[in-house]
Amino acid sequence: MIKVLLRNQRKILINTVGSQSKKNYIRYIFTFAVISVLLYFLSKAVWSVGESITPPVLAGMLSYGFLMIIGFIILLGLPQVFKHLYAATDLGFLFTLPIPTRHIFWVKYLQSFIGIPLLSFLFFVVPLFIYGILIGANLVYYPVVILALLSIIIIGLSVAYLFNLVLIQIVPASKANEFMTAMSVLSGIFVYLMFMIPNMTNERPLNEVLLSGLPLFPEWVPVSWASDAIISAATGSLDLFLPLVMILLLAIIIVVFTASLVEKGFRTGWIRLSEGGGKKKKKSKTKITEHKLHHPVVSIGKKEWYAIKRDMREWLVFLPLIFFFVFGIMGLLTSGANLSDLQGPNQVSWPIAQGVFLFIFAIFNGQMAASSISREASSLWILRILPLSGIHIALGKLWISWLIPFVLLTAVEIGIGIFLGWTAIQFVTGILMKAIITAGISGIGLWLGTIGAKYNPSNPQNRLKFGTSIILLVLSYVYLFLAFIPYVLLIVPEEAISFTAEISSHAGGFIGVIASIVFTLLTWKASYPILIVICGIVVMLVTSLGIAGLCTIASARRIDRGIEIEMVQESSSKPLFKNKKPGGSLY
Repeated sequence: MIKVLLRNQRKILINTVGSQSKKNYIRYIFTFAVISVLLYFLSKAVWSVGESITPPVLAGMLSYGFLMIIGFIILLGLPQVFKHLYAATDLGFLFTLPIPTRHIFWVKYLQSFIGIPLLSFLFFVVPLFIYGILIGANLVYYPVVILALLSIIIIGLSVAYLFNLVLIQIVPASKANEFMTAMSVLSGIFVYLMFMIPNMTNERPLNEVLLSGLPLFPEWVPVSWASDAIISAATGSLDLFLPLVMILLLAIIIVVFTASLVEKGFRTGWIRLSEGGGKKKKKSKTKITEHKLHHPVVSIGKKEWYAIKRDMREWLVFLPLIFFFVFGIMGLLTSGANLSDLQGPNQVSWPIAQGVFLFIFAIFNGQMAASSISREASSLWILRILPLSGIHIALGKLWISWLIPFVLLTAVEIGIGIFLGWTAIQFVTGILMKAIITAGISGIGLWLGTIGAKYNPSNPQNRLKFGTSIILLVLSYVYLFLAFIPYVLLIVPEEAISFTAEISSHAGGFIGVIASIVFTLLTWKASYPILIVICGIVVMLVTSLGIAGLCTIASARRIDRGIEIEMVQESSSKPLFKNKKPGGSLY
């Protein structure tokens, strides 16, 4: 039966490729060209320096590379595995046929090799083959490389399947939206701890350990087995058999253990997710309460807040921030440093922190505001029949998308500021300054959201077209560059004149231009402090609020004229009715 299912998948793949649009063919060709260029330069680098790489150094590089393969497959392959197990469109039909569940599972498992596992295999097997040809490796080296790589990939893929099959039995069906959130958080923590193993087991930095040829991992770590087998196979040594057999046995054991959870984790999990919550709640007597009417701008903002609050996937946009702070501090501590090393004069730490927070705001504020437009994908008709103007909708979405990241990041800043010993004036000045500057970023995001909105039901975080998201990132940092002028005038102390003068005289290019601008502004500030501070405040207000206002007005006009949201379908084939445009119009 597995052969029949695989033959069916092959026919589906051929029909899918044949029904693609020309735009998708161009994307495939571009992706293939990029991968080919990367492989070419990687192979050229291996051919150039391969002879200077000693076997101990290569063993350490392979061990860490294999660890990266497992980590990337777990972290990036989890959504793909979840889609194959629980979101595939053919599962409802396959489960009604007299086909064993394990056979369906094995087909989905093999199908998961197309993606991150296949790319990982290509980016390791090609350089390793080039290295083998360069050093004149024994013929047994090449099959051992393939077997070791496949074993590592199978281990990573099986762990990704285990995450899905185990967590689906723990997370209630009514919390299906939170399922991917839980998997993303747990997999991120797991992968981070994996990458921290070399730092925990060695007192010296990772690059020093690699270049010195010292063992990167203890002998009992499985990735060491795979690297030892490849190193021994290069010289034709019989020592390759024990580590190769051990890594193959480990891959088989993990696959068998994963397959033992198929019946309860695969079929039952799919049924639970398809049916939603199990037990029906008893109806309780509802009390009739009077609801106070709010201004339309406030009501739109509250509606956005309720939509964000009830879906945990909306908060995944802040997940990199958590990893950045928590794991950054953990990495600092595991490297032998102390938290006291971060403390210093607040005249230095405070301006640097303000710049860092502004760059973080540029990532989250624009994305949050742009997502507020795409969130209306299934409710466009509701807003259309409400007596609301475009300016009401735009302002309502603007203030809530600005407030949520501002509150969260301000709470983080207060905690960091207390630890670093900032003064009350520094707290108030920094918060007020970022409150004004970030309004412009939110306005830019809202405007671009009305231009390139996209809604993907299986990936709610992907709410902008690719080109629009790139434009948003660029415009956000261009805007920050303009806001850099009042930042220098208000925050950077005059004592930094000598430092910026030294940088502007020695550095060239973009950094030199920035340093010379800062030097000029600080010179003016030293000569006319009160006048320059007033000018800084005026420039900041005009730039930030002006851009926020213009973008909000432009967004409101587009909403009044009607916007379209691209609805991403599960199938990427050509639509049946070519004249039918995806998405809908707000008016």
